[in-house]
Amino acid sequence: MSVFSAWPYVVLIGVVLVALALPVFRAADEPPQRDQRTATLDGLRGFLALSVFVHHLMVTHGYLERGEWTFPPPGFPTLLGQVGVGVFFMITGFLFWGKLLDTKGRPDWRSLYVGRLWRIGPMYLVAVGLMLFIVAWKTGFTLREPVWSVLGGALQWLALGIVPMQPDINGYVGTTFILAGVTWTVFVEWLFYGSLRLMAPLARNGRTPRFVAGGLLLLCLPALTIAALPSAGSPTQPTLALVIGAMAWVLASFLLGMLSAWLIRHEGARRLASRLPAWGASLLALACLGALFLGFPHMVGPVQVVLLWLFFHLVCSGSTLYGLLALRAARRMSTASYSIYLLQGIALTAVFAVPPLRDFAVAGAMQYWLVGTLCALLLVAASVVSYRLVEKPGIAQGKRARSSLRGLPAAQAVNS
Repeated sequence: MSVFSAWPYVVLIGVVLVALALPVFRAADEPPQRDQRTATLDGLRGFLALSVFVHHLMVTHGYLERGEWTFPPPGFPTLLGQVGVGVFFMITGFLFWGKLLDTKGRPDWRSLYVGRLWRIGPMYLVAVGLMLFIVAWKTGFTLREPVWSVLGGALQWLALGIVPMQPDINGYVGTTFILAGVTWTVFVEWLFYGSLRLMAPLARNGRTPRFVAGGLLLLCLPALTIAALPSAGSPTQPTLALVIGAMAWVLASFLLGMLSAWLIRHEGARRLASRLPAWGASLLALACLGALFLGFPHMVGPVQVVLLWLFFHLVCSGSTLYGLLALRAARRMSTASYSIYLLQGIALTAVFAVPPLRDFAVAGAMQYWLVGTLCALLLVAASVVSYRLVEKPGIAQGKRARSSLRGLPAAQAVNS
């Protein structure tokens, strides 16, 4: 068995699901979403966040052995993280373009952005605060740089991900690795939220398909095609073509999520999708995912993006992957998915900072996966707690803030 094998990932997911089914995790239970168009997504997010964690678990192995934070080998280890992030971007495009479609491009912008601040901000600040504490601990609680330099760097980190420059703090090289480098996606999400006001007119009068097609054909397809060529390099040795292709992959993920939001609201597309039986939709979704993992080294390529979008759209259309996404444990994991995503680096740093655990883990692949599974369980447990103590109060405060903008009573806002 290798550290980069696929089957230990399946075992790890199974162990986490069994644990989450226990009554002690009832704190993560939430009422089903009112919008049935997003119901199946409620079971998907947790798998995405945990997949990104396992990707970084594999990255951490190289970091422990060689001191290098870099991509794992192409194929399953690399795709695991890229698929998770890509579908997260599709979900964002799907949900927020859906809001614009439902309001014909005229949402309450202040309410939308205030809600985002309270949804993203509290847990983000907790994660960054823990990271700053770990940096202080690793640097002996002494200043190694001028105080204004340390404060300036800390303020950039504390800017809720809106500022893309997130430097090393107090001379500690690799500060971002404490959070597993995940905060770049928060910055990208803020870029998307900011662009919504510019794109809002395109959400009217059925313009979405033409807009998405134009963006894909003019901006994404050329870059993705070039990046898919053998001469474009590999994730472990990226070239300029591959970097540009990665940017196109991110843009395509948002655009395709937006297209799915339009399709599930289009009567003709809904009728066509309804002709596919539930078992057939689950089979096709898993076939697309299997073809992606078996046939490609990374996500940067047009075929990969289309395969992932087909999987995503089938889930949006109601596929539960033979009931997997409808499991109570899956929904609990998805409830805590934002905390799982932000805290994964903290969990990896904390577990592998214990010398006996670290020494046991690096002794062999089996031992490494055992420690990794323990880390996953600790991460999920901590994330359920942080959801209840940090995320959920933040969501409630965001609803109260939005209600004050609309002149609604606070109690009505929290229950809406």
